[in-house]
Amino acid sequence: MKGTTAAVLGSVFVGVVSSQAGNGVVQWSIQKKHKPADPLGLRKRASTYEEVIQNEQIRGGYFTTCKMGTPAQDLTLQLDTGSSDIWVPDSDANAVDPSNSATFKVVGKNKFDISYVDGSFAKGDYFTDVFEIGGATLSNMTMGLGNKTDISYGLVGVGYALNEAIVADEKTTSAAYPNLPVNMVDEGLINTVAYSLWLNDLDASDGSILFGGIDTKKYVGDLTRIAIYPTQQDLYTSFLVAFTSLQAVSPSGTDTLTSRSFPIPVVLDSGTTLSYLPTDLAKQIWTEVGATYSASEGLALLPCSMQNSKGYFSFGFAGPSGPKINVTMDELVLDLTDGQAPVFSAGEYRGQDACAFGIQNFTSAPYLLGDTFLRSAYVVYDLVNNQVGIAATDFNSTKSNIVPFPSMGAEIPSATVAPNQQQATAKPSATQPGYAASTGFTDGAATTTDWIIGRQMTYKPGTHMRVIRAVATLHSGRAVAARQGVRHFSLASRVAVAALTVDTPSPRWTASQLGSRRHFSETPFVRAAVSAADAALKQAKELAAANMTPEAAAARMTPAELKRLSQVRNIGIAAHIDSGKTTVTERILFYTGRVKAIHEVRGRDGVGAKMDSMELERERGITIQSAATFTDWAKKENGVEETYHVNLIDTPGHIDFTIEVERAMRVLDGAVMVLCAVSGVQSQTITVDRQMKRYSVPRVSFINKMDRMGANPFKVVDQINKKLKIAAAAIQIPIGSEKEFEGVIDLVEMRAIRNDGARGINLKISKEIPTEIKELAEQKRQELIEKLADVDDEIAELFLDEKTPTPLQIKAAIRRSTIALKFTPVVMGSAIADKSIQPMLDAVCDYLPNPADVPNMALDLSKAEAPVALIPYNSLPFVGLAFKLEENPYGQLTYMRVYQGSIKKGQYLFNSRTNKKVRIPRIVRMHSNEMEDVAEIGAGEICAVFGVDCASGDTFTDGHLPYGLSSMYVPDAVMSLSIKPKRSSDADAFSKAMNRFMREDPTFRLHVDEESEETIISGMGELHLEIYIERLRREYKVDCETGQPRVAYRETVTTRADFDFLLKRQSGGPGDYARVCGWVAPNERNPEENHFETQVVGGTIPDKYLASCGKGFHEACVKGPLLGHKVIGTELIVNDGATHVTDSSDHAFSLATQMAFRKAFESAGGVVLEPLMKTTITAPAEFQGNILMLMNKRGTIVDTEVGADDFTMVADCSLNAMFGFSTHLRAATQGKGEFSMEFSHYAAAPPHLQKELIAKYVKELEEKRTK
Repeated sequence: MKGTTAAVLGSVFVGVVSSQAGNGVVQWSIQKKHKPADPLGLRKRASTYEEVIQNEQIRGGYFTTCKMGTPAQDLTLQLDTGSSDIWVPDSDANAVDPSNSATFKVVGKNKFDISYVDGSFAKGDYFTDVFEIGGATLSNMTMGLGNKTDISYGLVGVGYALNEAIVADEKTTSAAYPNLPVNMVDEGLINTVAYSLWLNDLDASDGSILFGGIDTKKYVGDLTRIAIYPTQQDLYTSFLVAFTSLQAVSPSGTDTLTSRSFPIPVVLDSGTTLSYLPTDLAKQIWTEVGATYSASEGLALLPCSMQNSKGYFSFGFAGPSGPKINVTMDELVLDLTDGQAPVFSAGEYRGQDACAFGIQNFTSAPYLLGDTFLRSAYVVYDLVNNQVGIAATDFNSTKSNIVPFPSMGAEIPSATVAPNQQQATAKPSATQPGYAASTGFTDGAATTTDWIIGRQMTYKPGTHMRVIRAVATLHSGRAVAARQGVRHFSLASRVAVAALTVDTPSPRWTASQLGSRRHFSETPFVRAAVSAADAALKQAKELAAANMTPEAAAARMTPAELKRLSQVRNIGIAAHIDSGKTTVTERILFYTGRVKAIHEVRGRDGVGAKMDSMELERERGITIQSAATFTDWAKKENGVEETYHVNLIDTPGHIDFTIEVERAMRVLDGAVMVLCAVSGVQSQTITVDRQMKRYSVPRVSFINKMDRMGANPFKVVDQINKKLKIAAAAIQIPIGSEKEFEGVIDLVEMRAIRNDGARGINLKISKEIPTEIKELAEQKRQELIEKLADVDDEIAELFLDEKTPTPLQIKAAIRRSTIALKFTPVVMGSAIADKSIQPMLDAVCDYLPNPADVPNMALDLSKAEAPVALIPYNSLPFVGLAFKLEENPYGQLTYMRVYQGSIKKGQYLFNSRTNKKVRIPRIVRMHSNEMEDVAEIGAGEICAVFGVDCASGDTFTDGHLPYGLSSMYVPDAVMSLSIKPKRSSDADAFSKAMNRFMREDPTFRLHVDEESEETIISGMGELHLEIYIERLRREYKVDCETGQPRVAYRETVTTRADFDFLLKRQSGGPGDYARVCGWVAPNERNPEENHFETQVVGGTIPDKYLASCGKGFHEACVKGPLLGHKVIGTELIVNDGATHVTDSSDHAFSLATQMAFRKAFESAGGVVLEPLMKTTITAPAEFQGNILMLMNKRGTIVDTEVGADDFTMVADCSLNAMFGFSTHLRAATQGKGEFSMEFSHYAAAPPHLQKELIAKYVKELEEKRTK
């Protein structure tokens, strides 16, 4: 039997039993209790319903009794189908006294730690003891003991055991203990891991849970088997079934209620009192019964008299032929208090007692059917076959006929399978019901169809709120208003149920929606400290005591660890748009064996480059999102082959997607900067160079497109030195040029390298250098040595001594100076021609740093953010950075760089920003859009994890170090559009898409304009916003209307203007009085900032009002007088004023300052500033005249550089004039021109434009006033 049990450990549950019912079956009676609330505790809280529920620790629910210890001690534990662990309070909570048990044994000192999202907790030890279940006894049950807890009763779960508690010991980092049902099977008490649950009706005080069998007298009609769906592939974590239909039935008629979410994934959870359904469906139900949503109470409410309603709801499951369960209104109307009921104080229900309705709303999956549904359903949970048997319950049945499961894995006895369950995926059309049943439900009670109008409620003194089962919000803002949500489930943090997501535009369940309800520590360290800060300080002391400081750790690295690190490279490919980054990456993957065939950008062959996985990328031929991959490169040197592990990120080249480059550079150790052999250093090359310097990223420069006409690598090297201002020298020269390009000369080893074979897969290396370029090779090698002598002391000494350095000395010098950011070696080749990519890979291994070569610093939050070094050593405490978020069909994917320590699957990490602990259920390595699961990732590596709800830039530790990492630079948005979905029915999908895009891309912003009430999206440029609008259409099927882009204008003053303003208003009672004097003038010190200063003498304005003057000034600057845009570069000086004894106030002086500022603004020469963009245009030289004509209308030309074939123009242009410029540029250059923009500065707009803008703004205000 033990072997059989082990086979199903991955999908068993923890259950509780109380009395033996027969061979192979164990039955435990359960009782529904509402524990009395602590009146003293309640008096300390605000007396509103929401606060009391939020802070209350005592929960109503179903409780059961058992015995524990020798001699036996009585226990009362709460039953929960949504969890799988057992814990009990100790004697401090008047429940268990371990000292009185002779068989009590601690197996995990201070390692039990469970917390709930509502703030309640229990901490203590893991222990084993005798556990009695009626006539049966388990001699060695492992449980948690709450030495410290604010809950007076324990909990026993009977759900799936995915998140079973972990007990660590000295020999292993984790050891899963056998839970209750496994012990019961091993002891021969039951035959299989399955149980049935009978809760009885709302007014009854008892029910039963039957392990190993069913009771045929506790249900009526047929018992039908339906499928439990996995929360991910082959992984079952909750009782997730397909809810496919709902009917409202009453004496006045029948309504079929529909939802866009059908088929709806619902979890059957007896740990939750209420049931939670999609908002559109819940609103229809509320309308049927006349329930009203109360924002103040956070619940849908209705009169208590509705308990007598004759109506009911019929829930259908698993398709049209599946089982149906009727739930009557007497099971859905719940008391709000344990004393006298509160009453409605306004509205149609005024004076009537108020009750909670048993069906509430939720805005995203998974949804819940809690006790308000389960009381009407007899449910059999088969955790071996992953099935549920369901039938209508026989309320208050006194008969019994128990049928055991005959064996492990046997089907549910007496149950028939629901036919045609595959039809559960069919989506019915969402229609509005006629509410024919509504009259019969309300049966004379006042009704309303306006569910959003909340009625005021009053509570009689001395009453206590009855607690509705422990709940916690899954995701802020998901309900109609702030309210109790459903508690966090013990799921794998994402759900991908293929059968339930047919035709769904995005995954129903994401990592941002689900989290672990309980948090256990897997580390072998004892967490004795209560707070994370205490734990961090304790760990720091332990490290110091053990001489495990980062420096000491680095000194003690084993040879194997040092070798592993030395062969790791974290690199990015970055360049100007269309320089060939993705083409280079495709060749790297091919030559390293990561892909079996080469496919080109734009998907010309119907496949497309591996790293351009998005359909839009393949269509447009540009990279939109950075893509990560990993590969191994076998580098041969001196006959020895060394394998290097390369983590590679291919980044976009367009300025609109610069954030992708920013976050890649933040976490990379090195980079390959790709340049075009013809165009050389271009506009975005300069931006990429700036980003590399911002994050101190060493680089190897690769000159691509050497086979193009006009290729001149030495011109490019010169541009790197002059324009990028970094020392650079070629370490290769080309063999042949343009179409005759056939390979390179390695100037370090002085050898010729040519590609041979299909797609250049082989290298031909020769010491013979062609005579026609031998002199050039000698000359360029000497230039390389001279350039190295300028940046490296060792080469400088050899140069001064007129000695020729050896190839090893040259290589070492290149590596030292490259890592020191003093030099960049330049290699060359042609990716499209499959030439000289392998030598570039060798240069990456030779000259770019490994994770141990780069100084990575963290901030010690316990020491005023003092910098501290991080060492990429697996044995040190974990520190990592989440640098990118991405939604995929399995949930939120979080890209993470591991700076120190290692991360294991199932490990718990601590988010330094939110102070929350999260479990890592899955770790993957990314290969573009493909994933490879791994169990552990070491220091210095890059990986991706699922199930982590965080923000981009969050720091994660293992809880033992109070560290944070600096985040990345996020540029400001430069362009905005007004946007709205064409169809109002797309509002939910639109909102979901916007939330996803903002999480993934920090440069994509959304806000609602307070005046126009328009939804405004902002981004880095026209293409940036265009891509997101297209993704809305393709990925979410939402067509949108967009308005004229909103330019971020600014306002300022040009001269000084004095003001003396008196605010004097009287409207009955205390009025408003404030006088302020002073002047407004340009801020000469910082034209981008506003400045407020007081020069009041003699106390004419008291200090307490001066702060209000400053606040009023800054509030006035948020919305300028001319256009309603921000005011910048302005200073306001207050030097005099007056007050009134009774009428002066903070508000009066704030208002007076705002009004004085607006009045003086015009006298101070107020002007409108427009953003000027640094615009760089590159096009063939033949189109120079056309582009000059275009740019003369739009801005001022700053610089022009004419090359052999093309030219580059730099101009400062008004952003307002650049809308639609891409279309004009394509027309003027036959599609051959390209441009990029980045914000330069603000300047005064032309007078005619200012007049137009001001007139338009005044007209808009006038129209609003007349509406």
